[in-house]
Amino acid sequence: MNRTNRLAAIVMALQHGHETAHSLAEKFEVSRRTILRDIQSLSEMNVPIIAISGPGGGFRLMEGYVLPPLQLDPVEAATLIFALEGLSHYADTPFQEKRWTLMDKIKSIIPEDLKARMDPMLKQLKHDVPERNYILRHLEPLLACIPEQGWLRMLYRSASRQRWLTICPIRIYASAGFWYCEAYSEEHGEQRLFRADRILDVTPVDLLESKKLSEQAEQQRSRPQSPERSPTRVTARLSYSGMIEAEQDKHIGERMTEIAPDVWELSFLCPPGEWAWAVRFFYRLGREAEVLEPEDLRCEIRKHAEEVCQMYLTSNNNRYGTR
Repeated sequence: MNRTNRLAAIVMALQHGHETAHSLAEKFEVSRRTILRDIQSLSEMNVPIIAISGPGGGFRLMEGYVLPPLQLDPVEAATLIFALEGLSHYADTPFQEKRWTLMDKIKSIIPEDLKARMDPMLKQLKHDVPERNYILRHLEPLLACIPEQGWLRMLYRSASRQRWLTICPIRIYASAGFWYCEAYSEEHGEQRLFRADRILDVTPVDLLESKKLSEQAEQQRSRPQSPERSPTRVTARLSYSGMIEAEQDKHIGERMTEIAPDVWELSFLCPPGEWAWAVRFFYRLGREAEVLEPEDLRCEIRKHAEEVCQMYLTSNNNRYGTR
């Protein structure tokens, strides 16, 4: 980002509220000293920036000052359109109607010459979102609860059963084509992850009961937890295909090192609660990965493979008869 664009971006950031020199430096990836020089330059250009001294100080704009609208450059316009197109790959979103009207509005205000420069960029970009088939019927109540830390009851269909749960939604996010709700569950006494499309019904919880539930949840969180076993170091050697597969996992995707042409080493600490996942993950990779340590994990993967092999041997005998 050149200096002119950075100066405009600083003013836009200050339009949204208070900022410190440190927060601006992190946002624009420059030094704190550079930001202070930029603030000085903006002041000399009669931009009404107010400096706040003391702990928690920083900068803000004078009340009522608004930066005139700026025209988007081709990269900025392409970035905005690309982000909106990403939502269109989800079967449903919490902004189902607005995403299309916003896309149309943005395209209508972009000059034709800008579109001509922007379209080639967009053709080279792609969102890799798996196709899913679902409808989000109750995402709006979840979103409404988050700012107020409110509670609601939901009828949830898990993989094995269906039941009512009392939850306090914490955040909503999308991953691999699905929408998820991270929430504190009163029945489980802990934070859990729920797939939003599996929520069949919701009912609000009144203010008095919500307050009581929040107090109980806080007491539960403050109780001393039993110490967990230490995580186990897992080291594996991966082929190129195995590396591509592991790279997509948000927890271990950056734990790989290329040690030879088309050979990668993966090393990470596996928490006790993720041990079963590790067995399934490396078994699924098959010959594209070999666990080097620990020996316990190697043994469990081998046992899993033997059980699958036995299942197919048994099914073949039952199907064709034992000779």
